[in-house]
Amino acid sequence: MAERGLPNMTIPKSSKLGIIVRSDLGGGLQSQTYNLTRMLKPYRILHINSKPFNKAEPHYDMYDGFTGINSNGFPDNITVRKFLNGLTHVLTAETFYSYEMLRLARMHDIKTFNQVNYEFCDNLLRKLPEPYMWLMPSYWSLKVMTDKFGNVQYLPPPIFTNDFKQARETNFARSGYRRFVHIVGKQASHDRNGTEDVLEALEFVDADFELVIRSQYDLPYKINDRRVTFDIGNKLNQNELYQDFDAMIMPRRYGGLCLPMDEALSSGLPVIMTDISPNNQILPENWLVQVAAKKQFMARTMINCFKSDVADLAKRMTELATMSDDELLAEKQRAFEIGFNEFDADNLRPKYYEIMGL
Repeated sequence: MAERGLPNMTIPKSSKLGIIVRSDLGGGLQSQTYNLTRMLKPYRILHINSKPFNKAEPHYDMYDGFTGINSNGFPDNITVRKFLNGLTHVLTAETFYSYEMLRLARMHDIKTFNQVNYEFCDNLLRKLPEPYMWLMPSYWSLKVMTDKFGNVQYLPPPIFTNDFKQARETNFARSGYRRFVHIVGKQASHDRNGTEDVLEALEFVDADFELVIRSQYDLPYKINDRRVTFDIGNKLNQNELYQDFDAMIMPRRYGGLCLPMDEALSSGLPVIMTDISPNNQILPENWLVQVAAKKQFMARTMINCFKSDVADLAKRMTELATMSDDELLAEKQRAFEIGFNEFDADNLRPKYYEIMGL
């Protein structure tokens, strides 16, 4: 019997997937859930307008053609029931925005999947409703999650490699004077993307190149180095973030899912990162930077935070700036092969179907 004032929930005859989506441009959850929707083509979406809690304007039009329900902020119970009605599977990234959704889904044998970001997993703090399965977007803390929750699978979000075709072709055709990009995005706590390490490493690099530092917001750094350009603002076309470059410099201090890494690889850019998990489970050894120090901070759980060996980072940047055009092209082709094999939507789609039982 349905709860008073709420609709009855019907049982479908075949698999019907619902995906919880975001449309605040420039956000990681927007990119992640948009690509999941494009790849899996769900029966229904629940569109979370995040403006009430993060002031970002929604862009409903990006989901034109998909049947959906809109929620202005966190969904109420009536919205949750409308969304779940008739579904067999529900997929979200990071959060379900409603613990009632997990309770009702379990009651009606709807399988729920959370592509969780480890550092924001509230279930690590206290006993809360759990999804049917946790999907880890990277190898970072995969064993910790598996030991704690059991039903955990590695399944990264997809990249549509054709989205970066123009960037890739431009990058492959480059020669001569080198251009590197460092993505800050929305600056995270404890300098997650290693911007300060990049700037410090420049003092140890004599080679000439251009380094473009891209951020959605103004940065506090002042640097007197003609090689450095700051590019502040949102790029509506993700392809533009990575076009006309030779490599991405991203000595991340901590973290799992790194969409800029996935997108840069798909754009044919070698990615210089720290020699820590999950970077060293994806990238070749000669792109990895030694770490010089480690500290810890508390998020939902204790997180290890690493500082690059800036002399080693400078060495990697110098190698890229001074290697021959043919050697660099081989590294760019290697980058694309890694990105395609690991993250391409056509490669990942059957894995999603198998793991989720769709």
